[in-house]
Amino acid sequence: MDWSNHPIPFKIYPELDPIRLDPSIARTEVPALLAVSATEFDTETGTIPDLKQLGQLLYFSAGVTKKVNYPGGTQYFRAASCTGALYEIELYIVCSDLEGLSAGVYQFGPGDFGLRRLREGDFRSVLFQASGNDPAVFRAPVTMICTGTYWRNAWKYQARTYRHFGWDNGTILANTLAIANALGLSAQVKCGFVDSEVNRLLDLDTEREVAFSMIPLGFGSASPGTSRREVTPLNLDTVPLSEGEVQYPEMNRIHQASSLDTVEDLAAWSGSIPVVPRPSLDSRAVSLLPLPDNRISHDGIESVILRRGSTRQFARASLTMEQFSTMLDRATRGIRADFLTPFGSSLNDIYLIVNAVDGIQPGSYAYHPKENKLELLKQGDFRGMAAHLGLDQPLPGDASIAVFFLADLGPILERFGNRGYRAVQLEAGILGGKLYLAAYAQRLGATGLTFYDDEVVEFFSPHAAGKSAIFLMALGKSVKPRRNL
Repeated sequence: MDWSNHPIPFKIYPELDPIRLDPSIARTEVPALLAVSATEFDTETGTIPDLKQLGQLLYFSAGVTKKVNYPGGTQYFRAASCTGALYEIELYIVCSDLEGLSAGVYQFGPGDFGLRRLREGDFRSVLFQASGNDPAVFRAPVTMICTGTYWRNAWKYQARTYRHFGWDNGTILANTLAIANALGLSAQVKCGFVDSEVNRLLDLDTEREVAFSMIPLGFGSASPGTSRREVTPLNLDTVPLSEGEVQYPEMNRIHQASSLDTVEDLAAWSGSIPVVPRPSLDSRAVSLLPLPDNRISHDGIESVILRRGSTRQFARASLTMEQFSTMLDRATRGIRADFLTPFGSSLNDIYLIVNAVDGIQPGSYAYHPKENKLELLKQGDFRGMAAHLGLDQPLPGDASIAVFFLADLGPILERFGNRGYRAVQLEAGILGGKLYLAAYAQRLGATGLTFYDDEVVEFFSPHAAGKSAIFLMALGKSVKPRRNL
């Protein structure tokens, strides 16, 4: 890594003044475990966020929650985790007239907690058409668009950055969904849209930054209309991320290959996920024991987000069965997304190495969320193997559990085309983000990791034969750093 060429952490429009958001962030203090796992939504209720609630959503999704000064500069930490703390995901808002904010297209600036208006007027009809006339987009007073900036992450991770788009966008969306639940706002993740139209609306230089997902928020009575609005180039200057950017053409090729070019392409994308027959569980399956609503921690979602971090050392301590079960149960109750139909379905399968959980034998397992049971694959102490699979880092070996997300890409790509690759990475990131929140809600620790792809699949085979490793989360009790006296 060339530290002299380290990219700046924010997208800066030097010619645009910010509309400052209210720094006195309100809190709902809805219990985090309820906000993470909420599954029932009334999508026909007229819920329209005002500017203060929009500030809450943005702050607890991607706002700067902590700053640490080092001899070489300042490190800004955000509300959601990100690979290498490089924060390559940018957020934009397309909205109608809200209380305190006029209709327009805005970029969110975490550094100064403000919005910069890129376009004036109601451009929601552009998103409605780009989404293939999606009714949720049509009635949403606000749609948040998430983009990925190649170089800011590729400075460290090179072409693997494209996978990180899904992971890092996913952890942000896990926070967004939880805060929306706490505010009573309907929210649905949209991975299907005509890429060129959304990129044009945001005036993106697609060699450097591309739209990756959308999330309509709320339900309003005023429709955006169906007439097409003219979207002209803005030609706005932005501050270069660093003195020189290194191009990794593989990422552009992957993105182009998974882009939807027309509404007809979008129509073929929509629909139910592929159904893969699963063998029935035998009598050795372990039933999990998640806590009911009346016994969960009452720590509020905002407080949990503010204290969340990425654990740097685990204590090799045991978790209770209830702690472990509650994390898995709350994180996997379902995600409202256009690629996860019917609700509660999943593209990713969950495999685990259990190192230390009371009442569960150490070993490797497959998780069956509908039955809330673990299928034993191999019994034994696999701490050393977990550390090796996690890129020879001690974290997954020291953790109580290492959670691996694997997916059978064959039927996913056959059903969704290349766009399915984006969807499976995004879902894994959202699930990982939910595990982060479910862990920290119980005063536990968590961290996301990379891994040796093929060796992960080999370890969990024959059960996982033919699948691909997507993401890795380590969960357990954090070692508290010592303070100098």
